[in-house]
Amino acid sequence: MPTILTEFFGVPSWIQHIFFEIFAVFILILIGIFVSRNPRSMFSSVFSSILDFWKNIASSLLPEEEARKHLPFIFSLFIFILVMNLMGLIPGLMPPTMNINTNIGLAIFSFLYYNYWGFRNHGFGYIKHFLGPFLPIAVLYFPIEIISHAFRVVSLSVRLAGNMTGDHTVLEIFTHLTYVLVPVAFLILGTIVSLVQAFVFSILSLIYIALAVGEEH
Repeated sequence: MPTILTEFFGVPSWIQHIFFEIFAVFILILIGIFVSRNPRSMFSSVFSSILDFWKNIASSLLPEEEARKHLPFIFSLFIFILVMNLMGLIPGLMPPTMNINTNIGLAIFSFLYYNYWGFRNHGFGYIKHFLGPFLPIAVLYFPIEIISHAFRVVSLSVRLAGNMTGDHTVLEIFTHLTYVLVPVAFLILGTIVSLVQAFVFSILSLIYIALAVGEEH
């Protein structure tokens, strides 16, 4: 799909997601500066509400101390994915999350994060999470658990890429066909899809953290 990078700068389509991802980081830096300097603005209130929303969810899945510890990661992950998703609603831009490589990177980071905290909280005892409820079946249970955890990376990546590709493609098609009322409806739908997909990725990551830092099962 043509973007401002391919049309005006000749950037190959297969690497443009990297530039848009960097652009998303730049946007987040500007947002952070604005919010810190204008804490009473409506924009800051929206971000505060989003933070409270994730704080409540984290507290429902984790002990309060653990929830406070992992809230910055989950909140940052959600906002970062949301900004990248919403970029697809702006003509000439491409949501980096439409590219599977972006999502694999995010999924691997989430995978490393929750396993790191699993080992940090439980030490070598974290391995018990992979051995099943009874030691005699550990030989069978362990490879299944390893495959299951590895599949989380694939699942998170493919789900996000598939939904964002579909949403962006539909929006582009109808925008070129009508230009007026119908695209507005799809912009609203696209915003909802962007929110939902950012939420799904983040809530699943939070659930994985809760499973990793919780007691052995």
